[in-house]
Amino acid sequence: MKRLLHGLLLALCLDAATAAEAVPALRAAALVRGDGVFSTDLVDGVPGLARVRVTNAPAPGAAVLVSREDVLSALSLAGAALNPTNWTGPAVARVSRRMRDLDEKEVRDLLTAELQRRFSRDRGELELRMSRPWRTLPVADENFELRLVEAPAQGLSPVMSLRFQLHSGDEVLGEWFQPVSAKLWAEVFVAPAPVRRGSALPDAEITRERRDLLTARDSVLQLPDNAAAWEFAESLNSGQVLARRSLRLRTVVARGRLIDAVVRSGPMEITAKVEALEDGVPGQVIRVRNTQSRRELRGRVESDNTVLIAL
Repeated sequence: MKRLLHGLLLALCLDAATAAEAVPALRAAALVRGDGVFSTDLVDGVPGLARVRVTNAPAPGAAVLVSREDVLSALSLAGAALNPTNWTGPAVARVSRRMRDLDEKEVRDLLTAELQRRFSRDRGELELRMSRPWRTLPVADENFELRLVEAPAQGLSPVMSLRFQLHSGDEVLGEWFQPVSAKLWAEVFVAPAPVRRGSALPDAEITRERRDLLTARDSVLQLPDNAAAWEFAESLNSGQVLARRSLRLRTVVARGRLIDAVVRSGPMEITAKVEALEDGVPGQVIRVRNTQSRRELRGRVESDNTVLIAL
């Protein structure tokens, strides 16, 4: 046991002696990140040296000179002073940022993710292509996020010009302009065979195909749950995409038909026969004519035989 304790004390003494004999060496050059220039970036030869911030990091692509005196002053203020007389190495160190290449694929992926988040979300899968080749360039080698500075005011379109910045914390790493072309892929409904106007939705043959929503913006992505209440507002050709304008609630009141008009005024209710002057779907306001007075009125379609006229 005594032999073991003696060995540990000897090892500690040797470590202390080694630290006391440490000779600091200022590096000629150092690469740093954006959070600052630290003593451990600049000094060799001192085991366990405290990590003390010496100065601000240079901007990406720039460099600053840091002297031994700068390092000694920062360490002294932090209570980790070194012997100022036994230094080796140059008098000043050239400090620059760690850089890496930013290629076209990474830029395209970052732009795609940001546009998808801001404009399309889960409406489809966005595909971008660079309209002008991207020139690989150096950027700071650290975590950053892409932020759009200029984007289309009307949202996604097949051709766009984007201006964006890369941000690392509060620091802007750079700003670029890039024209792109875009497609937004999604499963839409298509008529594999011609469909006639007025056909009931459940009676038509409809399939799904992958199409670009930016060239078929009005496409129907989800059919209504109550399909029986809907019909086609226009005829569709074979292969035509089903658009929102293609569907309407099924007409329940036909032009020229005699129906009941219910007139309500407070607790009073009067029913009269009227002629429908236009087709109507549930909830739609249509023109009707009283068959006796020939007076023209407007009423909301309640059912296939009734319109409601409010006074």
